[in-house]
Amino acid sequence: MRWLDRKTLTMVPIHAGANLPISEWSKLRLRAIFDYCKWDPQCGDHSVLGRFPLLLEFDIAVELGHLAECLTREALAAEDEILSNTRLLRRLSIPKSIRECLEKPENGRRSDHVRVMRFDFHLTTCGWQISEVNADVPGGYVEASGWNKLFAEQLQGYYAPVDPTAVYADAICGIVPHGGLVALAHATVYSEDRQVMAHLGRELESRGRKSCLVSPKNLDWSSGKAVLTTDFVTGGPAMVVRLSPAEWLPSMCEKSCWEPWFGESVTALSNPGKALALQSKRFPLVWNELKTDLATWRKLLPRTTCPSEIQNLDRDDLVLKPAFGRVGENVAIRGLTALLEHQEILRSVRRDELRWVAQERFEVVPIPTEEGNMFPCIGVYTVNGKMAGLYGRAARKALIDQNAQDIAVLIRRETKRRVQ
Repeated sequence: MRWLDRKTLTMVPIHAGANLPISEWSKLRLRAIFDYCKWDPQCGDHSVLGRFPLLLEFDIAVELGHLAECLTREALAAEDEILSNTRLLRRLSIPKSIRECLEKPENGRRSDHVRVMRFDFHLTTCGWQISEVNADVPGGYVEASGWNKLFAEQLQGYYAPVDPTAVYADAICGIVPHGGLVALAHATVYSEDRQVMAHLGRELESRGRKSCLVSPKNLDWSSGKAVLTTDFVTGGPAMVVRLSPAEWLPSMCEKSCWEPWFGESVTALSNPGKALALQSKRFPLVWNELKTDLATWRKLLPRTTCPSEIQNLDRDDLVLKPAFGRVGENVAIRGLTALLEHQEILRSVRRDELRWVAQERFEVVPIPTEEGNMFPCIGVYTVNGKMAGLYGRAARKALIDQNAQDIAVLIRRETKRRVQ
C-alpha cells in the first residue's frame, strides 16, 4: 500500500488523459446509448459521461484488484459469523421484518449464489482508502464495460480493464444451463436500473441463456423455488438477479414475495438478501465482536463509529452517513454539503443516531484535468471473490454523488508488457 506525503503527490500513478474532441466524444456517447444501453447520459443540464479518461499504471490496477479480493474474503467470512450470531444484526440497523428472516437458523444454507461487490477506492493523502462497499446491488456495469471499451479504441498504448458485465454473466452461466431462464428483478420505474438489466440481459443471451426483465413483485415462490406467472413470461427461472436494494423489498411486494431473498430460496440468487449485513455502513461497529481477521478493512476504511459516541457531530473532520444510503444521498460533509442540507442531516442524526454512522474524513487527492481539478473514485468489482473490473467516476468536489461524472478507466499497455 502506498502512503503519500505532499512532496510525492505530483508523482501519483493515476492521472487524467486529454479531453476527446467534442465530435469524437459525441460519437462515443451515441454508441454508449445504443450499443451499451446507457439511457441516462444526462443529469439535469450536464452530461454524466466524461470527455477524459482516468489512466492507471498496470501495477496500480493489480494492487487495487488484490486489495478488493482481500476485502471480499474478509467480508464474506465476517458475514458468516454475523449470521451465526444474529444479535449483531440489530446493531446494523437492518429493518426488523428482514432481521427476523435472517435470524431463522435454516436460512442462508445455499452456497452457490453468485456474489458481486464493488469497493469504492479514493486516492488520499494517506494512500488508497475506501469509502464503502456496495455489497447488495452495485451498479455501474454499463459504464465500466461499455464506456471503458469505447475510450480504449481512441487511445494508443492503453487498454480497457476486464469487463465486469462479461465476468458477471460468465459466473451466472456457470449455474444456469444453456437455454435456461434468468429473471432480472429491478425497480421497473427507474430507467437507470432498467438499462443495467437490459445490458446484462444482452450478455446472457449472447451466451445462449434466456433473460426477462421483471419487478420483484412478479415473482412467486413455491417450496422455495422462484416462479414467474406473468402475461409476458411464465416458468421457473434457474436464477434470479436483483437490482432492487434489499431493504426496499418489504415495501415493494408481499412478504411471500420478498422473504425468500433472505434465506429460503432454493433458486440461485444474486445477490442474496443476506448481503444487507455488509451493505450496512454500520458494519464496522460490530468488528470488535468478531473473530474474523479484518486487517485489510481496518487499514483501508476510515474509523467509523456510532454518532452516539461523539459529543460534537458538527465538525470538519467527520462524515455523517445513513446506514443504507446510496449514491451519496444524505451524506453530510461540512463545507461540501449545502448548509441547509447539512443542518437537516444533523437534526436527523440526532433524532435517530442508531440509523447513522460517523466516519473520519479523509483528504482526497485531486487530479488536474482540462476542465480543472477533479476528485476521482475507482470502483473495483469482485465476482465470487475475484477482481472483475474497474469503474471510474470524478466530481468537482470531494463527494461522489449523483452529480459525479462517469469516467473511463484505462490501463497503460507498455507497463503491462514490462511487468509481465
